[in-house]
Amino acid sequence: MNLDPNLTLYLGAGLVIGAVVLLSWALVGSGAGAKTRSAAAHAGAAVGDLRQVVLRQRAHKRILGPISRALGEKSKRLTPSGALTNLDRKIDLAGARASWTVERLLSTKLLLASVGALIGGYRLFGSVGLGSMIMFATLTGGGWMLPDFLLMRRASERQDNINFELPDLLDQMTVSVEAGLGFEAAMARVSKQNSGPLAQELARTLQDIRFGVPRKDAMQRLLGRTDSPDLRHFISALTHADRLGMPLADVLRVQAGEMRKKRRLRAEEQALKIPVKLIFPLMLCIMPALFVVIIGPAIIRVVNNGGFS
Repeated sequence: MNLDPNLTLYLGAGLVIGAVVLLSWALVGSGAGAKTRSAAAHAGAAVGDLRQVVLRQRAHKRILGPISRALGEKSKRLTPSGALTNLDRKIDLAGARASWTVERLLSTKLLLASVGALIGGYRLFGSVGLGSMIMFATLTGGGWMLPDFLLMRRASERQDNINFELPDLLDQMTVSVEAGLGFEAAMARVSKQNSGPLAQELARTLQDIRFGVPRKDAMQRLLGRTDSPDLRHFISALTHADRLGMPLADVLRVQAGEMRKKRRLRAEEQALKIPVKLIFPLMLCIMPALFVVIIGPAIIRVVNNGGFS
C-alpha cells in the first residue's frame, strides 16, 4: 500500500513528538505526586479545598495524571506478583521511592510501548515486510524496556555513590562516637552534615529506629534498599560487634580503614582498564588518519610513476 510521503513524514514526526512528550513528563515531572501531597497538606488550613490545589497544577499534569494512575492500577492487577516485587526493588535501588510508584512505572512503560507500537504499526501498515516487522517489535519492546533501563542506570550510579561515600561517613561517625555520642546520635549528625544518597539512607534508617524498629531490623531494611557489598560487610561487622559487646569506636575505625582501601583498589582497577578501553577508539579514529598521512603520499607517488600499470 503506497502512502503520500509528506503524510508519512508528518504523522511520523507527530508520533515521535508524542513519545518525547510522554517520556519528558515521566522523567522530568517525577516529583509531581510528592509535591501535590505536600501542597495539599500545607494548603489545607488556608484554602480548605483540595480542588483548588489540584487546579493549581499544570494542565498536562491534571490531564495525564488520572490517566497514568488508571493505567497503572489496571496494569498492576494484570502483572505477576514477582514482577511487581522486582519493579518495587528497582525503585528502591534508584532512590526514587518519594516520587515513583509501581503503578506510575507500569503506566509509563505501557504508554511508551503504545507509542512505539503506533510508530512501528504505521510503518508496518505502509510497507509490509521483514524490516517493518522488526522495526515494530523493536520500537514496542524498546518503549516497554526504556523506563527499566533508565531506572537501573540511575540505581547503578546511586550504588557507586554509596560505595564512594561510605569511608568518609564512617570516618565522621568514628569521630562522633569517640567524642562521646551514641551510635544513633552519630548517625543523625552524619546524615545532617551530608547530602549524598548514603546520608539519605542513614536518615531513613534512623527514622525507622526512632519509630520503634529494632536496630538490626532497621539495618536489614537499609540493605534491602541498597545493593552495596561494602555496606553489607559493614552492617554485618556492626551486628557482630553489637552482639559480642565490642567497642563501637574501634569497629568503626577498622571498617573505615578497610573501606578506604577498597575504594583505592577500585580506583586503581578502573585506571588499569583505561588502556583497554582506548584500543578501539585508537583503531577506529586515529589509526586510519595515520595510515592516510603516512602511506597516502607513497601510494600517490607510486601511481604517478606508473607503478600499478
